[in-house]
Amino acid sequence: MRHDTLDSLIERVLKEHDRKEDILADTRRMSVVVENEEDGYPVTLSVDEEDGTLHYAPSEHMLGQMATDLSIPKRYFDRMRQNAPDLFRTNVHHWLYKEPKRRMLRGYKVDEEVRNGRAWLSDRYRRLDNIEIATKLLPEFGRLAVEPEFHSASITDERFYLRAVFPGMEREVKVGDAVQWGVQIRNSEVGAATFAIESFVLRLVCKNGMVVAKVLNARHIGKRLDDILSDEAVEADDHAFWLAARDTLRASLDEAAFEETVEKLRGTTEGEMIQSAPQATKRLAKTFSLSDEEQETVLTNLVREGDLSRWGMLNAVTATAATVDSFDRGVELEEAGWSIANLSRRDWDRIAVAA
Repeated sequence: MRHDTLDSLIERVLKEHDRKEDILADTRRMSVVVENEEDGYPVTLSVDEEDGTLHYAPSEHMLGQMATDLSIPKRYFDRMRQNAPDLFRTNVHHWLYKEPKRRMLRGYKVDEEVRNGRAWLSDRYRRLDNIEIATKLLPEFGRLAVEPEFHSASITDERFYLRAVFPGMEREVKVGDAVQWGVQIRNSEVGAATFAIESFVLRLVCKNGMVVAKVLNARHIGKRLDDILSDEAVEADDHAFWLAARDTLRASLDEAAFEETVEKLRGTTEGEMIQSAPQATKRLAKTFSLSDEEQETVLTNLVREGDLSRWGMLNAVTATAATVDSFDRGVELEEAGWSIANLSRRDWDRIAVAA
């Protein structure tokens, strides 16, 4: 879900935080069953607790994590689930009990016994939650030397994104075509990605965005929750992490990094020009795994703008990001734009002269 204001984003974060529940459970206390076909073969994961049994309705993301952890190929996992539910149950139970582990289950409360399952994670998973971004990092925006302006945000099933731009930090890549410097904070509470603070460039002429560099990239791996560290020590470690994140956010105003990025982008206006827009787009689609629909949109953007330089191509890709339904996929396309800027001359020439 996209958010057009910071207030709506914070409201969403607070509502979701109130519904969250995490448990640590031994896999030997778990069982699975596949429900009826009419509902699409949903799985119920049950966990026996001391004070009762919890029943999880796992998301597809959570089921994928479970399959990976049990070393069951996902295609076979899904095939058993749909075509041989008894075999599915037998296989999953075998590995849950044969190789017992303690796992963190993240879910949303539905009622006293039912949870919507969000993630199946290691007991070493370090929870860097969206509520901490809201309470520990967002207040820092008002303390920066240049107060940023909210640009956009989204919370998907698997990821969190927040973008802001810095007024006044603008440079022209070419005459009449300026970009603005900004910052992106991304996170995943369900193990789909690392926490990151990244530089962000906004093309002002058409509002295309581009993620250009990871400033801080932290994996969600920490100490097991029953290790010898005291609660006080764990809290101190977390406090140090968020202090580092705060300092990284403050450093995102780096003028030198912005200048270096603009110089890189200016270089894309030069060099080999595209000889055949359809063929170049086809080669690019293979290089960056674009879908047929994305390839068609990139070609349309490229031809409409009429800029056959590398700059024109990367902007055709970042403009495509705004047309896809998935915010996650949109960010991947924006990252592809920066990857195009960083292609070697030889690799770019292969695309430009494709026939």
